Amino acid sequence: MRLKIKGEITQEQLAKALDEAVKVLESLQPGAKFYGANLYLTPYDTDGDLLTIVDERHHPLVLEITAQSGTIAKPALTAEAQQRRDAVREAKRQLANQLAERDRQELAEYNRKRQIQAVQITKAQIAFGALNELTSKLLASEPQVLVDRFNDAIRVSWHSHEPKEPHGPRKGELKPLPKFSIVDGKLSLFAASWKSPRLLLNPIGNLNSNLIAPVWTHDAWLVAVDSFLRIMRDMGGTIPEEIFGDHLPKGIAAD
Repeated sequence: MRLKIKGEITQEQLAKALDEAVKVLESLQPGAKFYGANLYLTPYDTDGDLLTIVDERHHPLVLEITAQSGTIAKPALTAEAQQRRDAVREAKRQLANQLAERDRQELAEYNRKRQIQAVQITKAQIAFGALNELTSKLLASEPQVLVDRFNDAIRVSWHSHEPKEPHGPRKGELKPLPKFSIVDGKLSLFAASWKSPRLLLNPIGNLNSNLIAPVWTHDAWLVAVDSFLRIMRDMGGTIPEEIFGDHLPKGIAAD
């Protein structure tokens, strides 16, 4: 309990304040008593300036009033009180252990996910390189056949899924048909919403952390992307195994 007294501190005020404190304590816990107190007194001189009273070591002066002879400084702890203290201490210990275990598990899970992500990133990088290499190989051997088959796959998928514009002034209208072409020996893709064609290292997607992200994620394009990979397999023979995995766009499989 904190006891704050305003105004000049006199013996009468101290006695009155203590009496009030005793009444409050009795109302809260009948039979309880105060043992020990830290009383901070704030002295002022006659000019109203705050005084700092120090001892011979220039530390704030502390006056200690010992207990009267024959009295106790504080009551002895009963067995029940000790049990309560022990129970509280044990509860705190168990809580600390639970929190420590939770932190350990969270750290272990974080490290596990980081390791998985590192493996996925490596796989995606290898797959991206393999896709780029295979695309370059096919462009060097049969460029026009490759592009024509890619565009045929897009037309079939657009006809089957009829992708619509989700927003904007053309909301609800059929998305314009994108088209592959060859620019300076490289694979190029053009869409009506773009200002200029985009050069692509491969038709499947670009490297994005631990994934190979497709140009678009709507169903019509993802189905077309799946067809691109099948076309590349048909034209290139065996596709490197590292191309397949969770890093590919959703729906792309090894079969």
